[in-house]
Amino acid sequence: MADQQLMVAKIVAIVVLLVVTLIFCFLPYLLDRFYKWTKRAKGNAREFMVVLCLLNFGGGVLIATTFIHMLPEVVELVNALQQCRMLVPTPFGLPEVLLCTGFYLMYFIEETMHFVVRRRQLRKRPAVKVVVEVQEEGQKQEPQAELVVEQQEPEEPNWLRGLGIIVALSLHELFGGMAIGLEMSVDTVWFMCGAIAVHKLVLAFCIGMEIMMAHTRWLIAVIYLLVFSIVTPIGLGIGIAVSETSSANEPSTASGILQSLACGTLIYVIFFEIVAKNHAGWRVFVSSLVGFILMFGLQIAIGEAKGKSHFVCP
Repeated sequence: MADQQLMVAKIVAIVVLLVVTLIFCFLPYLLDRFYKWTKRAKGNAREFMVVLCLLNFGGGVLIATTFIHMLPEVVELVNALQQCRMLVPTPFGLPEVLLCTGFYLMYFIEETMHFVVRRRQLRKRPAVKVVVEVQEEGQKQEPQAELVVEQQEPEEPNWLRGLGIIVALSLHELFGGMAIGLEMSVDTVWFMCGAIAVHKLVLAFCIGMEIMMAHTRWLIAVIYLLVFSIVTPIGLGIGIAVSETSSANEPSTASGILQSLACGTLIYVIFFEIVAKNHAGWRVFVSSLVGFILMFGLQIAIGEAKGKSHFVCP
């Protein structure tokens, strides 16, 4: 009977997390129908104070998620893998090196994509010929020269920002769902589900806002937000399957490496794409700080739900 209640609780958690996350992902698009944020000129849409505060609130959320939530988990997991000899012990901090690898990997991918897209745009872009006419004493003369003037530098693709955030956070949320699926009591499942749900809903709204204000194409935006919404339920389903085996508490090499790379990717996205603004004003600073404090409080709740680590070497 207890096992049935536990399974029902986990299945309900899957449905609730999927539906509510989808609602919060697309909530910025619903608000935009009333406030017309994206109808403003593209050059100053992100400078609109309300939008700017919301985006920097999301930046504060991601800073707390990365440094207080993800980074300690990565360090603990990789250290456990080294202690269990599942990863080779190193004379340097392996978690930090993997994090930096994720940072530069995202840097390399983004620069490569910009390079490829720019070359394609330049190849397709026609040159504009300007005929120069010389006038002498009011008499129009024959054209003397033709100047080939290139058009304005093509815009960089706006979907790369969303891609980095979605890939990094989806990996993390996948393992977050697995954490719920591995719980062995109904009370802990509900507590963990509540804490992670609030954590993810704030992220969902901020990601939806960021993708919307980047003017990402509608089809690509829908794909991004659907992927982010379903990864936690998928992880929860994987956790349910793993919880039936004896290896549930063993540290995973794939999990440690992927989460380390995801953490480094998020650091790149945070500081190069979201909060890279100079002297934006006190309201923007306070918005970012509020987002950080909110996620810090949620991290305390998640820590209380999880309890201490109990990795067991195989």
